[in-house]
Amino acid sequence: MDNIIEFLNLEDSDVELVSQRIERNQRIVTIQKKLVPHFCPVCSYRMHSKGIYPRTINHPIMQDDLQLVLIVNQRRWQCTNPACRDIETDEFLLFEKYKHNSKLTDLMIIDAFRDPNLTASYIAHKFNVSDTYALTTFAKYVDMHRRPLTEAICIDEVHVEVSKVCNYALVIQDFVTGEPIDMIANRRQEITEPYFTNLPTVEKNRVKYLVSDMYRPYIAYVDKYFPNAISVVDSFHVIKHINNQLRIYLNKLARKLRTRDEEHHVQREAYFHRELKFVPSKEYYLVKHFQWVILSNPDNRRYSAPPRFNYKLGYYLDLPEIEHLLFQIDPDLKSLRRLKDKYINFNNSYGNDPKRARPALHQLIQEYRNSGFPLFRNIADTLDYHFESIINSFIVMKRYCADGTHLSRLSNGPMESLNRIAKDLKRNGRGFRNFEHLRNRFLFAERKNAQMLASPLPPEKYQVKTGIKRGPYKKKKP
Repeated sequence: MDNIIEFLNLEDSDVELVSQRIERNQRIVTIQKKLVPHFCPVCSYRMHSKGIYPRTINHPIMQDDLQLVLIVNQRRWQCTNPACRDIETDEFLLFEKYKHNSKLTDLMIIDAFRDPNLTASYIAHKFNVSDTYALTTFAKYVDMHRRPLTEAICIDEVHVEVSKVCNYALVIQDFVTGEPIDMIANRRQEITEPYFTNLPTVEKNRVKYLVSDMYRPYIAYVDKYFPNAISVVDSFHVIKHINNQLRIYLNKLARKLRTRDEEHHVQREAYFHRELKFVPSKEYYLVKHFQWVILSNPDNRRYSAPPRFNYKLGYYLDLPEIEHLLFQIDPDLKSLRRLKDKYINFNNSYGNDPKRARPALHQLIQEYRNSGFPLFRNIADTLDYHFESIINSFIVMKRYCADGTHLSRLSNGPMESLNRIAKDLKRNGRGFRNFEHLRNRFLFAERKNAQMLASPLPPEKYQVKTGIKRGPYKKKKP
């Protein structure tokens, strides 16, 4: 390999290739400085060589599916002046003194942290370093700051469970770009109030739309911190609230049928004077396992799908047959689903037209109150309480997507996909104990072209001293 020096992209012009060989899945390359006269930097006397000391440098690059093992022959020099006797060693720009990792290793470790699916342990194993070294390298060169607030922001919590103080973290997202603005340690008022109060007034005045779910403290942010903003309740969470109320109704019905089956089972055992195997009724099975028929979106119901054999019931079932059986168990289910579908149809009918949506929502609330179902009377009260925020969700804005710019309704849909990344980080890492690391990792992974620091932070900025003595561990992974 005459061009191995060029391939390694070494900045030292006086480096030469000594040898290179292949053993199993490794390419072992030996380099050294060209032998030239050396003079003492202290007294300018001639220096003589005291021998070569080989060093193995971790330089994680691959070639032809082979792992590179870089051996550096470092020569030590001593001054010939008896009054000086200064000792110098060859210096290489590829790595720093007293370090076994090349400068490229740190850059590649930091770049690997951009992938939220990779754990710190996997990254450390990949680059042949310890977990502590990988985490410390990331902490030294990555310090993500809050971005300025924009015209439309989304707010939601994500369950991170770092500690009792940091259980639900608050995420702020730019609706237009979809990138996170910041992550706050907790959604509690004692944490959020100082945070939002200390934000620059110019930024707070810039916010026009604050998108959230129906959590009332989030809606109150508009009056407390953002004087020029209006509250927007995400349509997804409104439909989720209606479905949750229906699910509670279905679970109560299932428990009622289960209780009936258990009473009937006790009577049968008393009649036969022996223990019998408990078998739930067909009605209980249908209500328990086919709730999706009631809760599903009407556009997702495939009435043309062929029937499928149900081994529990022992015959073929299609969607119309399932509906028929459920409505026989409780005739109210048909009316409840029809009322739920009316809100979904309303939500899909007035995009970019808040004026027409206003009287339609008034009419829907009135119909829910006159339905005769306490469940929908409670839903009507909720819709009435969040009336203006729901109407504001029909406003559209330009939003950047992967395939360009599109008009999109104000919603927390982008936030839900963003929160998934934080949950994936927590699950892959088996939890976190350091919120700042989780925050930096999350923002670094989700911001486009997130920049690392030009110079490392001082140790007091990233070192966490717990006071716990560290036990034995293996620096090298097997």
